[in-house]
Amino acid sequence: MTIHSRRRSLALILLVGVLAIGCSDSTAPSRPQSDLNILQLLPTAPPLVQNSVSFQACQGQGAEGRLFFQSNGGVEGDEFARLTFDGNSLSAKADGTPFTPGECITITMSLADPQSRDLLVQLEPSGLRFDANHPVQLRLDYGEAEGVDSDIENRIAIWRQEAAGDPFVQIGSAVLKDQRKVEANLVGFSRYALAYWTERVHDPRPDARACSPNPGAGAQRTVCGRAAHLS
Repeated sequence: MTIHSRRRSLALILLVGVLAIGCSDSTAPSRPQSDLNILQLLPTAPPLVQNSVSFQACQGQGAEGRLFFQSNGGVEGDEFARLTFDGNSLSAKADGTPFTPGECITITMSLADPQSRDLLVQLEPSGLRFDANHPVQLRLDYGEAEGVDSDIENRIAIWRQEAAGDPFVQIGSAVLKDQRKVEANLVGFSRYALAYWTERVHDPRPDARACSPNPGAGAQRTVCGRAAHLS
């Protein structure tokens, strides 16, 4: 499948999710980091070949940067993260100046905290503006994440944090269960985590526990952290 067709497919999935459950950045849940369950890599997960990647993105040309787990011998193994631009993604710089045809900028994708096992990436430079009709696509892998059962898989999404210490905001995401990956379209850069949160419901019983709605089984993709059944 080409980059263009993949992007159109993801846009359709996200549109279905927004129409079905009314999820958008303006109404999506916002949570402090202390209330969010950020997925963590297994202690036995292989290290990354490198913790960051930089590449050139140019107006009028597609571009892609990827991070990989190490395989035997330290060479590239399975993919951990992918960031994809199409030729029209770049709209304006941080100061509002539009990109001219052929103009390029260096993009960096890195682990936000290499000393932790959090599935949290930092995308730079901050302040870039992307065309809403040609968003940048982020894909994160959770195949090496710890404790992801079917219930958690139905609730995970990509969450945006503008700066360390700020609350996280859930963004429209598509969970590709057969590939153990989550995709989202971005219109700007910041910090992005694979995470889920548990909705707490008041229960007077002393042994009451936190619970969350069960979206049901059978969905192959989860949009905005909830199941969306697609034909």
